[in-house]
Amino acid sequence: MGGLPAMPEVAPPVSPASDAPPIGDALRAFALDELANAARQLAREGGERHAGIHQARKSLRRVRATLALARRALGEPGRQLDGDIAGLCRGLSALRDGQALVEALKRLDPAESPALQALLPQAIELAKARREALLQRALAREPDLARRRQRIQGFARRLARLPWDEVRGKRVARAIARSERRLDKARARVARQPGHDERWHVLRRLRRLRQQDHLLLALASDLRPVAGVPLDEATMLGEAQDDVLLLRHCGSRSPFPPALRRELRAVARERLRRVREAVAAA
Repeated sequence: MGGLPAMPEVAPPVSPASDAPPIGDALRAFALDELANAARQLAREGGERHAGIHQARKSLRRVRATLALARRALGEPGRQLDGDIAGLCRGLSALRDGQALVEALKRLDPAESPALQALLPQAIELAKARREALLQRALAREPDLARRRQRIQGFARRLARLPWDEVRGKRVARAIARSERRLDKARARVARQPGHDERWHVLRRLRRLRQQDHLLLALASDLRPVAGVPLDEATMLGEAQDDVLLLRHCGSRSPFPPALRRELRAVARERLRRVREAVAAA
Protein backbone atom coordinates (compact mmCIF):
# COMPACT_ATOMS: atom_id res chain seq x y z
CA MET A 1 0.00 0.00 0.00
CA GLY A 2 1.69 3.11 -0.72
CA GLY A 3 2.50 6.52 -0.84
CA LEU A 4 0.27 8.60 1.35
CA PRO A 5 1.90 11.13 3.66
CA ALA A 6 1.47 10.82 7.40
CA MET A 7 -1.37 12.66 9.07
CA PRO A 8 -0.26 16.00 10.51
CA GLU A 9 0.71 15.85 14.15
CA VAL A 10 -0.39 19.00 15.89
CA ALA A 11 0.50 19.22 19.55
CA PRO A 12 -1.94 21.36 21.54
CA PRO A 13 -0.37 24.28 23.40
CA VAL A 14 0.16 23.76 27.12
CA SER A 15 -2.22 25.67 29.33
CA PRO A 16 -0.37 27.22 32.27
CA ALA A 17 -3.52 27.34 34.40
CA SER A 18 -4.49 23.69 34.15
CA ASP A 19 -3.25 20.27 33.15
CA ALA A 20 -6.28 19.93 30.87
CA PRO A 21 -5.98 21.57 27.43
CA PRO A 22 -8.44 24.35 26.52
CA ILE A 23 -11.65 23.04 25.03
CA GLY A 24 -10.70 24.17 21.51
CA ASP A 25 -7.42 22.27 21.61
CA ALA A 26 -9.16 19.17 22.95
CA LEU A 27 -11.77 19.32 20.17
CA ARG A 28 -9.07 19.78 17.54
CA ALA A 29 -7.06 16.81 18.82
CA PHE A 30 -10.18 14.63 18.89
CA ALA A 31 -11.16 15.59 15.32
CA LEU A 32 -7.63 14.96 14.03
CA ASP A 33 -7.62 11.53 15.66
CA GLU A 34 -10.93 10.71 13.96
CA LEU A 35 -9.60 11.83 10.56
CA ALA A 36 -6.51 9.68 11.07
CA ASN A 37 -8.77 6.74 11.92
CA ALA A 38 -10.92 7.35 8.81
CA ALA A 39 -7.80 7.21 6.63
CA ARG A 40 -6.64 4.00 8.34
CA GLN A 41 -10.03 2.39 7.92
CA LEU A 42 -10.13 3.17 4.20
CA ALA A 43 -6.70 1.56 3.87
CA ARG A 44 -7.93 -1.84 5.10
CA GLU A 45 -7.58 -4.61 2.51
CA GLY A 46 -9.36 -7.74 1.36
CA GLY A 47 -12.42 -8.82 3.27
CA GLU A 48 -11.85 -6.07 5.83
CA ARG A 49 -12.54 -3.29 3.34
CA HIS A 50 -16.30 -3.41 3.85
CA ALA A 51 -16.11 -2.87 7.60
CA GLY A 52 -13.36 -0.30 7.07
CA ILE A 53 -15.55 1.85 4.83
CA HIS A 54 -18.38 1.65 7.36
CA GLN A 55 -16.06 2.67 10.21
CA ALA A 56 -14.42 5.44 8.16
CA ARG A 57 -17.79 7.02 7.54
CA LYS A 58 -18.58 6.89 11.27
CA SER A 59 -15.33 8.69 12.03
CA LEU A 60 -16.10 11.36 9.44
CA ARG A 61 -19.51 11.91 11.01
CA ARG A 62 -17.86 12.34 14.40
CA VAL A 63 -15.56 14.97 12.90
CA ARG A 64 -18.62 16.82 11.57
CA ALA A 65 -20.26 16.62 15.01
CA THR A 66 -17.09 18.15 16.50
CA LEU A 67 -17.03 20.97 13.95
CA ALA A 68 -20.69 21.69 14.73
CA LEU A 69 -19.82 22.27 18.39
CA ALA A 70 -17.37 25.01 17.37
CA ARG A 71 -19.22 26.25 14.29
CA ARG A 72 -19.39 29.95 15.16
CA ALA A 73 -15.81 30.25 16.35
CA LEU A 74 -14.39 28.43 13.31
CA GLY A 75 -16.21 30.69 10.87
CA GLU A 76 -16.48 30.22 7.13
CA PRO A 77 -13.37 28.01 6.76
CA GLY A 78 -14.89 25.60 9.28
CA ARG A 79 -18.22 25.58 7.45
CA GLN A 80 -16.49 24.94 4.12
CA LEU A 81 -14.52 22.08 5.63
CA ASP A 82 -17.69 20.59 7.08
CA GLY A 83 -19.35 20.78 3.66
CA ASP A 84 -16.41 19.05 1.98
CA ILE A 85 -16.38 16.27 4.58
CA ALA A 86 -20.13 15.87 4.06
CA GLY A 87 -19.47 15.47 0.33
CA LEU A 88 -16.97 12.68 0.98
CA CYS A 89 -19.50 10.99 3.28
CA ARG A 90 -22.10 11.11 0.52
CA GLY A 91 -19.57 9.64 -1.90
CA LEU A 92 -19.10 6.68 0.45
CA SER A 93 -22.84 6.19 1.01
CA ALA A 94 -23.42 3.49 -1.61
CA LEU A 95 -20.45 1.47 -0.36
CA ARG A 96 -21.53 1.97 3.24
CA ASP A 97 -25.08 0.87 2.40
CA GLY A 98 -23.73 -2.37 0.94
CA GLN A 99 -22.19 -3.26 4.31
CA ALA A 100 -25.09 -1.83 6.33
CA LEU A 101 -27.61 -3.97 4.43
CA VAL A 102 -25.70 -7.14 5.28
CA GLU A 103 -25.51 -6.10 8.95
CA ALA A 104 -29.20 -5.18 9.06
CA LEU A 105 -30.16 -8.60 7.69
CA LYS A 106 -27.94 -10.36 10.23
CA ARG A 107 -29.67 -8.46 13.04
CA LEU A 108 -33.12 -9.68 11.99
CA ASP A 109 -34.76 -12.21 14.27
CA PRO A 110 -35.87 -15.21 12.17
CA ALA A 111 -38.72 -15.69 14.65
CA GLU A 112 -40.31 -12.54 13.18
CA SER A 113 -41.73 -14.76 10.42
CA PRO A 114 -41.62 -18.49 9.60
CA ALA A 115 -41.13 -17.67 5.91
CA LEU A 116 -38.26 -15.33 6.75
CA GLN A 117 -36.54 -18.05 8.76
CA ALA A 118 -36.18 -20.12 5.59
CA LEU A 119 -35.29 -17.20 3.32
CA LEU A 120 -32.89 -15.20 5.50
CA PRO A 121 -29.69 -17.13 4.58
CA GLN A 122 -30.43 -16.50 0.89
CA ALA A 123 -31.07 -12.80 1.59
CA ILE A 124 -27.72 -12.44 3.38
CA GLU A 125 -25.81 -14.16 0.54
CA LEU A 126 -27.47 -11.94 -2.08
CA ALA A 127 -26.69 -8.84 -0.04
CA LYS A 128 -23.05 -9.93 0.30
CA ALA A 129 -22.82 -10.41 -3.47
CA ARG A 130 -24.24 -6.95 -4.06
CA ARG A 131 -21.85 -5.45 -1.50
CA GLU A 132 -18.87 -7.06 -3.23
CA ALA A 133 -20.00 -5.91 -6.69
CA LEU A 134 -20.32 -2.30 -5.46
CA LEU A 135 -16.86 -2.41 -3.93
CA GLN A 136 -15.20 -3.92 -7.00
CA ARG A 137 -16.71 -1.24 -9.23
CA ALA A 138 -15.42 1.45 -6.90
CA LEU A 139 -11.93 -0.09 -6.76
CA ALA A 140 -11.80 -0.35 -10.55
CA ARG A 141 -12.30 3.41 -10.72
CA GLU A 142 -10.07 4.21 -7.74
CA PRO A 143 -7.53 1.54 -6.72
CA ASP A 144 -7.09 1.29 -2.94
CA LEU A 145 -9.48 4.26 -2.51
CA ALA A 146 -6.31 6.35 -2.63
CA ARG A 147 -7.90 9.62 -3.78
CA ARG A 148 -10.35 9.56 -0.89
CA ARG A 149 -7.59 8.90 1.61
CA GLN A 150 -5.65 11.80 0.13
CA ARG A 151 -8.70 14.01 0.56
CA ILE A 152 -8.82 13.06 4.23
CA GLN A 153 -5.14 14.06 4.55
CA GLY A 154 -6.08 17.45 3.13
CA PHE A 155 -9.00 17.75 5.52
CA ALA A 156 -6.62 17.16 8.44
CA ARG A 157 -4.28 19.92 7.32
CA ARG A 158 -7.18 22.34 6.94
CA LEU A 159 -8.70 21.36 10.27
CA ALA A 160 -5.40 21.85 12.10
CA ARG A 161 -5.22 25.45 10.79
CA LEU A 162 -8.69 26.46 12.00
CA PRO A 163 -8.85 29.00 14.89
CA TRP A 164 -9.53 26.48 17.63
CA ASP A 165 -8.12 28.91 20.20
CA GLU A 166 -11.25 31.02 19.63
CA VAL A 167 -13.51 28.20 20.88
CA ARG A 168 -14.96 28.84 24.34
CA GLY A 169 -16.82 26.52 26.65
CA LYS A 170 -19.86 28.81 26.79
CA ARG A 171 -20.19 28.69 23.01
CA VAL A 172 -19.95 24.92 23.02
CA ALA A 173 -22.65 24.72 25.71
CA ARG A 174 -24.87 27.03 23.64
CA ALA A 175 -24.33 24.85 20.56
CA ILE A 176 -25.47 21.78 22.53
CA ALA A 177 -28.50 23.69 23.81
CA ARG A 178 -29.42 24.67 20.23
CA SER A 179 -29.15 21.03 19.15
CA GLU A 180 -31.40 19.97 22.02
CA ARG A 181 -34.02 22.59 21.12
CA ARG A 182 -34.04 21.49 17.49
CA LEU A 183 -34.37 17.87 18.55
CA ASP A 184 -37.28 18.74 20.85
CA LYS A 185 -39.04 20.45 17.94
CA ALA A 186 -38.43 17.39 15.77
CA ARG A 187 -39.91 15.15 18.49
CA ALA A 188 -42.98 17.40 18.71
CA ARG A 189 -43.52 17.21 14.94
CA VAL A 190 -43.25 13.41 15.08
CA ALA A 191 -45.81 13.30 17.89
CA ARG A 192 -48.21 15.38 15.78
CA GLN A 193 -47.69 13.34 12.60
CA PRO A 194 -46.37 9.89 13.56
CA GLY A 195 -47.05 8.48 10.09
CA HIS A 196 -44.99 11.11 8.27
CA ASP A 197 -41.68 9.61 7.07
CA GLU A 198 -39.90 12.97 6.71
CA ARG A 199 -40.66 13.82 10.33
CA TRP A 200 -38.85 10.66 11.41
CA HIS A 201 -35.96 11.41 9.08
CA VAL A 202 -35.30 14.66 10.94
CA LEU A 203 -35.01 12.74 14.21
CA ARG A 204 -31.63 11.57 12.96
CA ARG A 205 -30.42 14.72 14.72
CA LEU A 206 -30.37 12.51 17.79
CA ARG A 207 -27.40 10.64 16.36
CA ARG A 208 -25.29 13.79 16.17
CA LEU A 209 -26.37 14.96 19.60
CA ARG A 210 -25.40 11.57 21.03
CA GLN A 211 -22.00 11.79 19.31
CA GLN A 212 -21.48 15.21 20.85
CA ASP A 213 -22.60 13.94 24.24
CA HIS A 214 -20.02 11.12 24.14
CA LEU A 215 -17.33 13.55 23.05
CA LEU A 216 -18.03 16.01 25.85
CA LEU A 217 -18.26 13.20 28.40
CA ALA A 218 -14.60 12.47 27.62
CA LEU A 219 -13.35 16.04 27.16
CA ALA A 220 -15.55 18.45 29.14
CA SER A 221 -18.30 16.74 31.10
CA ASP A 222 -19.48 20.02 32.63
CA LEU A 223 -20.66 21.14 29.18
CA ARG A 224 -22.86 18.08 28.57
CA PRO A 225 -26.66 18.15 28.59
CA VAL A 226 -27.82 17.73 32.17
CA ALA A 227 -29.43 14.34 31.58
CA GLY A 228 -27.22 13.26 28.69
CA VAL A 229 -28.83 11.76 25.59
CA PRO A 230 -31.38 8.97 26.11
CA LEU A 231 -29.73 5.71 25.08
CA ASP A 232 -33.01 3.81 24.66
CA GLU A 233 -34.33 6.34 22.19
CA ALA A 234 -31.07 6.39 20.23
CA THR A 235 -31.02 2.57 20.10
CA MET A 236 -34.62 2.36 18.92
CA LEU A 237 -34.06 4.94 16.20
CA GLY A 238 -30.95 3.05 15.09
CA GLU A 239 -33.08 -0.07 14.70
CA ALA A 240 -35.62 1.95 12.74
CA GLN A 241 -32.85 3.02 10.36
CA ASP A 242 -32.20 -0.70 9.70
CA ASP A 243 -35.83 -1.14 8.70
CA VAL A 244 -35.82 1.95 6.48
CA LEU A 245 -32.70 0.55 4.78
CA LEU A 246 -34.38 -2.81 4.20
CA LEU A 247 -37.45 -1.13 2.69
CA ARG A 248 -35.24 0.94 0.40
CA HIS A 249 -33.69 -2.28 -0.93
CA CYS A 250 -37.04 -3.95 -1.55
CA GLY A 251 -38.04 -1.72 -4.47
CA SER A 252 -37.77 -2.20 -8.21
CA ARG A 253 -33.93 -2.30 -8.13
CA SER A 254 -33.77 -4.75 -5.26
CA PRO A 255 -31.06 -7.43 -5.19
CA PHE A 256 -33.73 -9.84 -3.87
CA PRO A 257 -36.22 -11.97 -5.88
CA PRO A 258 -39.92 -11.00 -5.58
CA ALA A 259 -40.93 -13.56 -2.93
CA LEU A 260 -38.01 -12.65 -0.66
CA ARG A 261 -38.62 -8.96 -1.30
CA ARG A 262 -42.25 -9.23 -0.19
CA GLU A 263 -41.33 -11.06 3.00
CA LEU A 264 -38.58 -8.61 3.94
CA ARG A 265 -40.86 -5.67 3.20
CA ALA A 266 -43.61 -7.05 5.46
CA VAL A 267 -41.20 -7.73 8.35
CA ALA A 268 -39.47 -4.33 8.02
CA ARG A 269 -42.77 -2.46 7.96
CA GLU A 270 -44.02 -4.23 11.08
CA ARG A 271 -40.76 -3.64 12.93
CA LEU A 272 -40.74 0.01 11.90
CA ARG A 273 -44.32 0.45 13.11
CA ARG A 274 -43.47 -1.00 16.53
CA VAL A 275 -40.34 1.12 16.96
CA ARG A 276 -42.10 4.32 15.96
CA GLU A 277 -44.95 3.64 18.34
CA ALA A 278 -42.49 3.06 21.17
CA VAL A 279 -40.53 6.26 20.44
CA ALA A 280 -43.68 8.36 20.03
CA ALA A 281 -44.97 7.07 23.39
CA ALA A 282 -41.69 7.73 25.21
